[in-house]
Amino acid sequence: MKYNNLNISRIETYLNSILDNVVSDNVFFAALPDASIIKSSNWTDMVMVAIPDGIKDFDAYGVGSVFIYLYARPLESGRKNVAKMSQLETSLNTVIETASNSDFHIVRNDAHSTYDDDINWHCNVIEIILTIV
Repeated sequence: MKYNNLNISRIETYLNSILDNVVSDNVFFAALPDASIIKSSNWTDMVMVAIPDGIKDFDAYGVGSVFIYLYARPLESGRKNVAKMSQLETSLNTVIETASNSDFHIVRNDAHSTYDDDINWHCNVIEIILTIV
């Protein structure tokens, strides 16, 4: 496989092109901004994309897990904003189903929810399997 196809920055560029301003206007890679920036913002949602285990090279193709963290600012009561979270997850599902690129193939694999104590936001984590040809 051509190593350029496995460049993390190339993969992030592709993912940014299908997520940014579609799932959320606030898409980040590998890390979120400082908690003080998030807490003082008027954002209601954000997305963070991580490729913690990298992409494995199998000569003819590459494969790796990509974790997409969907964040929703809680309601004033502190409760999870399930309506916003549902909107984020539905948008992501549509992106996954309609993504069309001859170099990248996306399959949704796993999902779970969590809470980020650093910023006090709820988060759904979606794992996708990315195959690069």
